[in-house]
Amino acid sequence: MAETPSDTPEQAGDPARVPDEDAGLRRIQAEREALAKRVEQPENRPVKRRRLRRVSAALLLVVAVLLFTLAVPGAWFRRTFADSDRYVGMVAPLAQDPAVQEYLSRTVTNQVFEALGVEERLNSALAERAPRLVFLAGPLADAVRGFVQEKVQAIFASDAFATYWEQANRYVHEQLIAALQGEGDVLVVSHGRVVLSLLPLVNQGLQAVSSVTSELLGRQIELPDLTGVEVPSEAVARIEQALGTDLPDQFGTVTVYDSEELAAVQDSVDLAGRLITLIVVLFFLAAAGALWASTRRRRTLVQLTTALAVVLVIERRFAIAAANRVVDAAKPENREAASAVVDQVLGTLLRFTGWLLVLAVGALLIALLSGSYPWAVRLRGWVRDVGGAVTGAVGRGEGVPAAAWIGGHRDALMLGGAAAFVLVLLVANLSIGWFLLVALLLSAYELLVYRLGATVT
Repeated sequence: MAETPSDTPEQAGDPARVPDEDAGLRRIQAEREALAKRVEQPENRPVKRRRLRRVSAALLLVVAVLLFTLAVPGAWFRRTFADSDRYVGMVAPLAQDPAVQEYLSRTVTNQVFEALGVEERLNSALAERAPRLVFLAGPLADAVRGFVQEKVQAIFASDAFATYWEQANRYVHEQLIAALQGEGDVLVVSHGRVVLSLLPLVNQGLQAVSSVTSELLGRQIELPDLTGVEVPSEAVARIEQALGTDLPDQFGTVTVYDSEELAAVQDSVDLAGRLITLIVVLFFLAAAGALWASTRRRRTLVQLTTALAVVLVIERRFAIAAANRVVDAAKPENREAASAVVDQVLGTLLRFTGWLLVLAVGALLIALLSGSYPWAVRLRGWVRDVGGAVTGAVGRGEGVPAAAWIGGHRDALMLGGAAAFVLVLLVANLSIGWFLLVALLLSAYELLVYRLGATVT
């Protein structure tokens, strides 16, 4: 019987090779897992990064809008009231406002009559000389009051008052700013208050009616000459000495602020100045950060400019409502003067926010019109066609769809331009310069439409 050959190591299985195979399998498995991680990471990282950028852009956008909401009124206040030239430019026209002149003359006249006791003096004089005519004391006092107020108002309506008003406001404002910044002493102080003195003009009014004053007091009155550089309390004391009577503490002055709280106001002004600067800087940083972090910068720019425009419109409406409340809270006889002052101050805010609104809307339009939106692409193509039609207006504008459309609707377009011009005149309070500019633009528009329509008809 033949011998059976023994099994080969492969058939019998070599125990020494089993660990090597297991190690090889583990090594292959590890390499496959590492390869899978390397394959997955390039896909997951951009997704996470985009998500983080979107969230960051949204948060920075909200922060920028909130900062802008605070920055606008703060920047306007600092720009308007912290600069003497701008402040004087704002208040100077008030000297020529009839309502303000009437308020000042009426206030001064009332102070004079209260100090002199005109009606009581007339009553006493009539009681001594003609007791039956005592009832005329009131009407006579009113007649004298009207005469005095007329003379005083003539002073306030003069060019001298306009000049003095501007110079006095500049002087007081410069002193006020210096005091608030701790750079100087408050020089115009009366009874613990920083005041705007109108005493030289009031004194002129008293001189204009000196004959009436002398009759009322029963002696000749010689009023002092005031230049306006005197401390108000000293000037009032000199007038009191001449009249021989006591005058109200605030006679002939307008209070600017209470100097007893100067230290607290100085700290508040310094803190407010620092905060406004910080808020403006943070706004620009937040806006730039939102645009940088955004994965769709044009859309973020559209959102930012739209939000800023909405904030400006809302703040303008709130300012107008607040101004109306201030006027309504004034006494009926003072409302015209209050309205003049409020309108003057409000006008600076509306102009400031108006320019910001123009910038915001302009940036919004640029972002929209330069985008890849289908309507923006069509509009740009239409503008190119119109431009081609204009440059080729010497010819017939053939083959230009926009020119053909304008030619077919020429009359309607020209009528619409005229209607828009009339609407602007009704809604907007245009100065002469703006009126001429709008009229020039309308003329150019009408001429362009007529010319384009004529080339294709």
